[in-house]
Amino acid sequence: MQFLTFKLSFNDYYAQDISNKIKSVKNRKIEKGEFQGGIAPYGYKKDEKIKNHLIIDEYAAQIVRDIFDMYVNKGMSTIKIADRLNEKEILAPAIYLKIPTYINKKSANSKGEYIWLRSQINNILRNEVYIGNVVGRKYRKVSHKIAKVRKTKKEEHVIVENMHEPIIDVYTWNKAQEKLNDKNVTRERRYDHQLKGLIFCKECGKIATLRCRTEQRKSGKIWRADYFICSNRNSYRSLCECKQIQAKLIEEEIKRILKNEIEKITYSSEELKQIYKDAQIELEKEIYKLEKDLSNCKLKLNLSNRILEELYEDKVNQVIRKEDFERLYKQTDEDKKEIIKKIKNIEVEIKQIEEKLNDVDMKKIEERAKEILSLDNITKEMYQKLIERIEFDKEKNIFIRFKFSKYTEK
Repeated sequence: MQFLTFKLSFNDYYAQDISNKIKSVKNRKIEKGEFQGGIAPYGYKKDEKIKNHLIIDEYAAQIVRDIFDMYVNKGMSTIKIADRLNEKEILAPAIYLKIPTYINKKSANSKGEYIWLRSQINNILRNEVYIGNVVGRKYRKVSHKIAKVRKTKKEEHVIVENMHEPIIDVYTWNKAQEKLNDKNVTRERRYDHQLKGLIFCKECGKIATLRCRTEQRKSGKIWRADYFICSNRNSYRSLCECKQIQAKLIEEEIKRILKNEIEKITYSSEELKQIYKDAQIELEKEIYKLEKDLSNCKLKLNLSNRILEELYEDKVNQVIRKEDFERLYKQTDEDKKEIIKKIKNIEVEIKQIEEKLNDVDMKKIEERAKEILSLDNITKEMYQKLIERIEFDKEKNIFIRFKFSKYTEK
């Protein structure tokens, strides 16, 4: 144990030291405005004469100019721009950059998987590289121990201006940013909804993407409508014929069917007995899972206590350096505190579920069934427990598969 502790401590220190040195070199290059990416951005290529310098790839650069022109001057949306490029069979950036020669790039035949997506158009429109700037520190490693990275906040970015020849003039780029950030422009954005994750396209089988369309009226009020669209269709229109459908249409159909089913259940004592039994089983399953988690946490707590004891013994016997002891002891003690916190939370959850289990009886189930007949406040949790899958087709027909009945069609 003593030797293992020392070895782990030394390896960790060595890895941290190397990581800091690499980071220091990268930071100096970023501050000098040197391009640090492995692959040049679409529209550029790496200069073979000057290291970490970008030069224009004229073929792709013209596509970038066309994108800005269509967006700023012709008023086209990002999805329409993607459609236009796909119609012309222009290879999307990822595929284009994988083909080595200019001739192949121009003559390669675009296939279904080589498509432009609205997200790619949006990324190009927002990238400062096209006005000659190099932006560094957009990502940061979580730890020297793992390869995982996270996006940094905009204020952490390092922007060095005029480091290479621009493809887009500053005036056009600024106009694009104004339009992208204009709150008065109708836009679609990610939003949460009770039915998210349950709805699929019947035509191609892909999950539906939730979108919230908002628009600021002249009165100042915000108009909003939630709707679902096939994720294939949302990425590129010709991939699927299925169009969008308003979320409220699906909700109304669910409520109609649920109301009929609940009314049937309310008058069937056998159905109520089954609900009572299912509720008990569900709660017992939750308790079992939590007790298993609790047992694992207690094992981890015991292990942390043993490690702390052994670290203290190593310190007393002078087989570990003071700074290594303090660092490892602090880290293990913090882990221990987190485990204790988790144990307390699990114990509270178990107690709450046991109270629910004692509270379940036939009379209360019948009262609850009557209460939710109005279906005014269906929660996401209720939808998840009741519905297995919802599908809609290109004619906007709705198909709902409940967990308690067979396939239902509108």
